Amino acid sequence: MTEQALVSIVVPVYNRHNYLAECLDSLMVQTYRNLEIILVDDGSTDDSLAICQSYAKKDARIKVIAQENAGVATARNTGVQAAIGQYLMFVDSDDYVAKNYCELAVNALQENQVDICCMGFVDVDSKGQQVKQLRDFSAGPITKEQVMVISIDDSYLWNKAFKTELVKAHPFPENKLYEDVYVVYKIFEDATSFCYVPQAPYYYVVRNDSIVADMGARNIADQFDSSNEQYKFFQAKYPAVAAEMAEFMLVRALRYCTYCPKNYNRSLYEQAYQIIKTSPVDPATLDRRYQITMKLFRFSAPLALAIFKLRKLTNR
Repeated sequence: MTEQALVSIVVPVYNRHNYLAECLDSLMVQTYRNLEIILVDDGSTDDSLAICQSYAKKDARIKVIAQENAGVATARNTGVQAAIGQYLMFVDSDDYVAKNYCELAVNALQENQVDICCMGFVDVDSKGQQVKQLRDFSAGPITKEQVMVISIDDSYLWNKAFKTELVKAHPFPENKLYEDVYVVYKIFEDATSFCYVPQAPYYYVVRNDSIVADMGARNIADQFDSSNEQYKFFQAKYPAVAAEMAEFMLVRALRYCTYCPKNYNRSLYEQAYQIIKTSPVDPATLDRRYQITMKLFRFSAPLALAIFKLRKLTNR
């Protein structure tokens, strides 16, 4: 029998003691057995590290790395550097996966002889309701342009499997949020072949304390900056993909100008404002709240900023 390729799974952990057991239990029962499960504790102040260590005693495939708190990007980099598998996957410590999560990915990678496999996933809300997120692609190979389109609103790491060397060549930017958005399209660019699996073996649990729920200036700035770098890359190299990203990028720009003070980062503000002024997107296609914001900024940026500042003061 041919020996199974080793798959490394990197799990960054920070203060997730309430959710870790479900996550780790789902990894331990994978139908694909040849795994190394790398748990990187990023200086947790709860008992997450102790939980990780207890699971490592149960399963020799689990390796625990403890580091001082440095952020999720650094934790991911630590795990990637330690990975020795032929393939690399990521799981967030407050999510969980189906038993065939790894098997589906590896089979697709090997049967299609590709560098990267993209899969669907399931959104799980606070009430446990589940919604499958699938692309309108058949199972099998997809083009580089198609995978770049996927990355517009899906730069997630956890519903993909990579040849490990591709990820090792692109460290995640430290001290940045949305570290996956900054990097995934670059990994795609370096790869030569891709496939899609129209199944959803990953369960992404939406939580109130997640990064995407944070409307603080740093979060909104990194969200815009990461997508804007990607957008400029597409404009230069994949104009058709950039055209598909235009509405997504306009919303990012409107969010930036609405929630970030102008002096937070003047360069980012100017770039966001230019997108608002020059976007080819018909405002009528936007959600009503963004239609109003766009009209305000196009009429008078100072007036728009004054209105949003007043709204924040009155909402305190």
